[in-house]
Formats: sequence, structure tokens, C-alpha cells
Amino acid sequence: MRSWKLALAVLVLAGTACSNIPSSETRHSGFLGDYSRLVEDPYWDNSQYWVKPGLNLRQDYDKRIVLEPARYYVDPDTQKLIAERGEETAKVLSHLNLAIRRELQAGGYQLVTSGDVRSLRVRPAITGLIRNARDMKPTEYIPIGFLIGAGMQLAGVRDQQVRIFFETEIRNARTGEVLGQSVSAASGNEVSPSVKASASDTYQALDDWARQVRERLDRAYGETKGQASR
Repeated sequence: MRSWKLALAVLVLAGTACSNIPSSETRHSGFLGDYSRLVEDPYWDNSQYWVKPGLNLRQDYDKRIVLEPARYYVDPDTQKLIAERGEETAKVLSHLNLAIRRELQAGGYQLVTSGDVRSLRVRPAITGLIRNARDMKPTEYIPIGFLIGAGMQLAGVRDQQVRIFFETEIRNARTGEVLGQSVSAASGNEVSPSVKASASDTYQALDDWARQVRERLDRAYGETKGQASR
């Protein structure tokens, strides 16, 4: 698995408000296995996706989903940091699980514990989280890693923003065939460098990403065979 310390050292910074989110390629954690077929998503910034060619969800699948609990998929050093901040990092996963369930149910999807060949299995993972200074010059960039609960006593540093990275896989619930994959990023609250970040600072990003999952499925179910799903 690619180390996040290495990944965060390879950044592409541009002039937009979220431009200092690491590029999609540097965020490939290994959770999805094959990243070679991913392409840029035209509907969501900082996102890549892949859909099985010829997939027709509306024809071949009912709106039934086995939703696996969200998990952290990170390198061992980061996993230790997560464990040390157990209560706060557990809140992040709990909020994400509830957000995805809420979005899917609002979209008319039935959540089931086991599925047949006409059901989907959704596998979500948080693959990284950083606090980085918003709209900074490359020389001012300070990676902090997966540090929910950490503060920085640095004079003159701009407010930082919580960034979360996600990977998702959709499979046939019975056969396990991979039907779709995505790599995404979302932004949470702005946090003063000297203030300890809390789980609640991630909630906006988690809600946005849960909505992204549902909207991708909505588009796929609304398309006819031969159209590309997002």
C-alpha cells in the first residue's frame, strides 16, 4: 500500500479554492486494486471513476443495496494514529455510515443484509485525512497527516481546512463482480492552526460524499444501455 507520507509529498497546486487537495493519482491507496481504468469524473471535482462497460443498472438490478460499514483503509502508521484518537475517529465513521444510509433511503434504495444477483453491494472506505492551509503557495504547504484532535501552534499560518479522501466500490451482491469504482475528495470545516480539530469538522465532507454516492447511483439507474454512468 502506498504510504500517505509519500503521497502527500506529491501535490498539484492550482489557483482554485480547493486546489491544494492532492491529485487523484497520489491518493490511490490500494483499496480498489486496479486504478488503471479510472477516468476523471465530469460531475465532481477531485474525483475519478470507472463503470463496467455496457452496465445497465435499470435493466439488470433492483434498487436493493447491501451496504458494508465504512472503514479506514490506511497505512500502518496512520492506523496507529487513528487508534490513539479512538473516540473522535470512531465518530467520523459513525457519521459517515449514517449519512450514506440516509442518502440511499431518501433516494428510494432498499438497504438489505443479504442480496441476490439483482442486488448491489457498496463498499466505502476513508483512505486519508489531512489538514492543510487553504489557498497557500507551494512553499507554505504544511502536511499534517491523519491528525483529528491535533493543533498547531504556528504564528502567521492561514486557517486550515480538513480534507478527506474516499474510495468506493460497487459489486454484484451475489457474485462479487466489480461493477463500479471511484476515488473522491471532499472538504470539511476551516480550522485555525492552533485549534484542535474534532470529528464534527469532517461532517460536511462526509455528508457531501454520501450525497455523491447516491447521485452517482441515481444517474446510473436513470440511464439506458450504452450510456456512461457517473
